[in-house]
Amino acid sequence: MTRVMYVHGLESGPTGKKAKLLAEAGFDVTAALMPCSRKYALRDPLIALWAIVSLALVIAAALSSWPLLAALAAVVAYGAFFPVKALVTRRVLERSVEVQRRQLELAKPDVVLGSSFGGAVSLELLRRGLWRGPTVLLCPAHERVTERGWQRRHPGFAGVPDEVVTNVLVVHGTKDETVPIEHSRRLVAGTRARLVVVDDDHRLTATATAENLASWVALARSAATPR
Repeated sequence: MTRVMYVHGLESGPTGKKAKLLAEAGFDVTAALMPCSRKYALRDPLIALWAIVSLALVIAAALSSWPLLAALAAVVAYGAFFPVKALVTRRVLERSVEVQRRQLELAKPDVVLGSSFGGAVSLELLRRGLWRGPTVLLCPAHERVTERGWQRRHPGFAGVPDEVVTNVLVVHGTKDETVPIEHSRRLVAGTRARLVVVDDDHRLTATATAENLASWVALARSAATPR
């Protein structure tokens, strides 16, 4: 039985709808919970400390009776508070990649399938050489994660060997209002990865059926099969 490692989205989890549909399709599904939702991100000691310091500065600016001190505190608070979102994004990505690195070692999957934020994490596994096998990316949010982390444009498959990129199948919906389909088109442009365009939304509500998921996994695996 084909073992699929499912990498879930930002606010979903390892037992979400797509994981169930993969199991329904006949796959041996393995999945690990990533610390990517808000409640898990705030459990990161570094994030919690930064948030507390930023809040303290905001309060100090609001309560100060000295105009100059209030202005100074406001400037410092602005510089400390607003980068928190970028810091959270970067930390969440790194911690999530580490979770999936360990999951790869434990599960030894045949295929990795990542959805949205999970697609960004799966792409990082490829870029860092942690995974080289067949990969399905559903509406990957790699550029969104890069933007929110205040980083330069995502490098895509730069540095990933062609024989690894060949094993990648990207599926994206034309009605996706969360992650523009252009992000996936840029990702595969000039590479040996393949893009499947579907008439659907970000969640692939209509097309992420058990039958189609099985078909997409089969397509990714066919590229990795010696001819």
